[in-house]
Amino acid sequence: MERRFQGESRNKVDGKGRVSIPVKFRRVLQNSDKDYSPGGAPRLYIAYGDPNKNYLECLSGDAYDEIDAMIQAEGRGTKLRRLLEIFYYKKCDETTVDDTGRLVLPLAAREKIGLGAEALFQGNGDVFHILTPEAGDEAEDDIEKLMAAIGGEEEEFFDPLSLVSQSQGGEE
Repeated sequence: MERRFQGESRNKVDGKGRVSIPVKFRRVLQNSDKDYSPGGAPRLYIAYGDPNKNYLECLSGDAYDEIDAMIQAEGRGTKLRRLLEIFYYKKCDETTVDDTGRLVLPLAAREKIGLGAEALFQGNGDVFHILTPEAGDEAEDDIEKLMAAIGGEEEEFFDPLSLVSQSQGGEE
């Protein structure tokens, strides 16, 4: 059962903001929504409030429920809770995927990232991102910066997985 968003896909966006979700992402949405039933539509949330992100953060029903629980556990009136409420309640829309696998991206979300006639979908584990193809190209440039930040720029055949056991308290 697929429960992780993986891969990339470029899809056309029409003038009304309709775009097809990659088929493999649709399956993950169905499998990652405890409220989904065959014949129905899985829940999908699109968060677009973080000014530091040049993409739309798309969450399955279960991923959204997890974030909602974290927000509810945070003390009322705290700065963190207020900020999270903006990002995941005020600047976040629940949407549905129609029978053909399309969704309508909210206008505010499209305007936030400057989305035009084409959208890039990127799988990121338990969430996926929608961004402009140009922003996707810029993100490719960040890979070398990330490698340098974790110490991989000096080794010709560096494998980032070699650091995982170290960061999880394993062997050093």
